[in-house]
Amino acid sequence: MAQRLQKRDKPTLPGNTDWPPETVEWFNAWRGDRCTDRWDAKQWQYMMDTAIVHALVYGSADYGSLPELHRRLAFMGLRFEDD
Repeated sequence: MAQRLQKRDKPTLPGNTDWPPETVEWFNAWRGDRCTDRWDAKQWQYMMDTAIVHALVYGSADYGSLPELHRRLAFMGLRFEDD
C-alpha cells in the first residue's frame, strides 16, 4: 500500500526561480490537496514541468502557452467542461 504524504513531505517549487505569486498559490493548492498524497516522483516531475508553463502564462503573459497549460491540467484531472 502506498504511503500517504503529508504536505511537508511533498516537493516545493525550486527556490532558484522568481515564481509569479499566482504560480506559487496554484502549486501550493495542489500540494495541499489530498489527491496528491499518493503521487510518485514521475507525477511530481510532471507537476514541476506544468508549473513552468503556468509561470509562462501568469508571469510572462505568454498566452500562447495557454493551450499547453489547459492540456496539462486536463491530463492531471482538472476539467470544467461536461464529458
